[in-house]
Amino acid sequence: METTTDVIVRLAESLKRYLGYQRTYIQLDLTEKLTILLTALIIGAVIFVISIIAVIFIALTIAAAIETWTGNACFAYGSISCLFILTCFIIFWMRKPWIVDPLTKFFSNILLDSQQPDNNEENL
Repeated sequence: METTTDVIVRLAESLKRYLGYQRTYIQLDLTEKLTILLTALIIGAVIFVISIIAVIFIALTIAAAIETWTGNACFAYGSISCLFILTCFIIFWMRKPWIVDPLTKFFSNILLDSQQPDNNEENL
């Protein structure tokens, strides 16, 4: 027959084992989330750099085309500069729906667990 002390010792050992499993789970979960975030950051940076290079070449091509049509290089490069400034204003004006909201949704999906309850658990 088990004594109360034996039950308490077994309970303490079970609790210690459970806390060790929880620590391991948290470490694995954190590792997964950091991997997703870093992967997204690296892919975003690479796409950003490639896009900037492409935009520069497209702008130079359009400026050269405008220069051949108008014969004025200052007008061509000035109009491209105005187009970039207008684009910056539009992006600044639409920053919430285009940048803030998608980033908020992305980070909340990664960082906040929205896991479905297990089939074994009862829904209250």
